[in-house]
Amino acid sequence: MQDTRRPVWIKVVAGMLGGLLCAHLLATAVFVGPANAAKETLGSSLTSYMQPFFQQEWSLFAPTPISVEYSLQVRGWYDADTPADWVDATAVEVEGNILHSLAPSRAGIVTRRLAGNMRKQHRLVTAEERTVLAGDYHENAWARMKERMLASDDHSSDARISYVLRLDRAMAAYATQFAWAWWGRDAGIEYVEFKIVETRAPRFDNRADDPTITTREFGRRPLYQYDGQDTEAFADAIGRFRS
Repeated sequence: MQDTRRPVWIKVVAGMLGGLLCAHLLATAVFVGPANAAKETLGSSLTSYMQPFFQQEWSLFAPTPISVEYSLQVRGWYDADTPADWVDATAVEVEGNILHSLAPSRAGIVTRRLAGNMRKQHRLVTAEERTVLAGDYHENAWARMKERMLASDDHSSDARISYVLRLDRAMAAYATQFAWAWWGRDAGIEYVEFKIVETRAPRFDNRADDPTITTREFGRRPLYQYDGQDTEAFADAIGRFRS
């Protein structure tokens, strides 16, 4: 019977090549991944290895790269005259859940997604409806806003108004949980307020210019909580992000 076993040197070479391939794939993952401790430690050594032959050309996948960053800022109110400081909730998520993480969870994009969805609708509603959203409502907030919006002769469609108010309520619910986690459930927060800050990068031809910042204002809202929300889990997450 013929001996079909491969020579030892072939196995050694195959093992070495496999190890080199794994090392290359790991280096590539670190290089193209978000900012993390491994990338900072390797620094120029990693860059000199990856460039120019192994650098990823992301324009192949993103011919129109993202140029606008959205953030949701929140503050609580102890009463109608006494606000707390503004806190960038999106920055808290990013710094605590994405920065220096090789495998961040999707919890780091909650406020970005929420702010981005509202920003799209905010641009489409009328100026009068945006004024309604910027107002303060301490009770029956969304019913009163809907009534005011529908009272206009040239109001947006009923479906759009309903969707905008659902997003507004969702932001109020998030702001409520964030306020309880940040200032404490017993801190005496009575209302919450939020705003969307969008930072637009300059076009490439004007890349030396400063980013354009647009703020979309929303007024005070009553504290709101959906059924089934886990306040303790939310507070634990914010606590981890802050640490």
